[in-house]
Amino acid sequence: MTWTEVKIEMDAFNERTANDIELQRSLLSCFENEFASLRNSLTVIDLSRDYQLASSLLHKLKGSVGVFGFVNIAERISELENMPKSDFCADYAGISSELFSSVEKHIEELKKCIY
Repeated sequence: MTWTEVKIEMDAFNERTANDIELQRSLLSCFENEFASLRNSLTVIDLSRDYQLASSLLHKLKGSVGVFGFVNIAERISELENMPKSDFCADYAGISSELFSSVEKHIEELKKCIY
């Protein structure tokens, strides 16, 4: 599995939202704002000083992407949560860049489905 593969489980998302397209659009709009905030926070975190905050924010992001059926991202974040701290910190810049790009791709694909 890679970050670049876009996979959205629309059936699960439709079930969570009772196929309410307006609700889906509203949730996605809220998530885009939340993601922008999380992205900013994750970008400026100094992991040597605040690894716990980064872990907490990633966990929050995992829950959010799970709601939308972004399965690959949720699974990948779970893998990150289980990485040794030293490996995670050493690879953080690359990991976060790929993560942000993947979330953006998923958002764009979801928009194609609900707009």
